[in-house]
Amino acid sequence: MDSDFADIKIVSLEDELTAPSPNNPALRYVYLKLSATPPPGWQKAFAQSRKIARHTKWRHIVVDRKFLVVECIPEEIETHHLADLKQDLAYANAEYRKYLAHQHHHERQNFQTQSLERERLRAMKSRLNFD
Repeated sequence: MDSDFADIKIVSLEDELTAPSPNNPALRYVYLKLSATPPPGWQKAFAQSRKIARHTKWRHIVVDRKFLVVECIPEEIETHHLADLKQDLAYANAEYRKYLAHQHHHERQNFQTQSLERERLRAMKSRLNFD
């Protein structure tokens, strides 16, 4: 199990990366830096959390390496999106931890199964006579 997994958090707004949206001149791509690059399983849980809009200002948000990219009016980060994103990150962190625990459980089961099989083979080996 990846016991070194630390919860992923938003650590800053990268104002120098903010750029106009090619889709709508009133919107910007706002980059929020994450504490780490999220693994694929975490990204899947994050996307799941974002599937259902919670209010009328709901925006599509993508994970781009170590950033969340929000296409919005920049002030919406403060008024609407940051609170939602904190919930979505908490959900993704919790779901990813469950996934890691599940993986660890299966790895432990596989190891135990392999160990029992090796023990049976060793016992059989000691009974075999090749003369």
